[in-house]
Amino acid sequence: MPVRNSCFSEISEFTHDDLANMTQIDYDREMAFIAIKKNSEIIGVVRVVEDPDNQQAEFAVLVRSDMKGNTLGYQLVDKIIRYSRSRGTRRLTAITMPENKKMLQLAQKLGFSLDIQFENSIVNLDLAL
Repeated sequence: MPVRNSCFSEISEFTHDDLANMTQIDYDREMAFIAIKKNSEIIGVVRVVEDPDNQQAEFAVLVRSDMKGNTLGYQLVDKIIRYSRSRGTRRLTAITMPENKKMLQLAQKLGFSLDIQFENSIVNLDLAL
């Protein structure tokens, strides 16, 4: 299981290795969609990684701080749900923090079930496709 500090901390700048890892993907099992402003600024990204049998996929979404509170997060997660369904994926999962109220509301709106694990300070999101 990922360590909270590495997954849920704010990142002010990505290294070259970080960017290479996020952009060089295996298209047989991974996909990423990026939201870009007209001036080519990246404002959000959603990424999904499927298991080898395409039974389950885990996604992560990142929205630039000044873009939170609009529909961008919804649009990105909805996009990855539609993409995963089109690939025949059976289940979509993610992990967030209990304090991330906007993500929890978004997940519920999109039909995810929530499993809150206070002892681990995480919430597992699960959607049967």
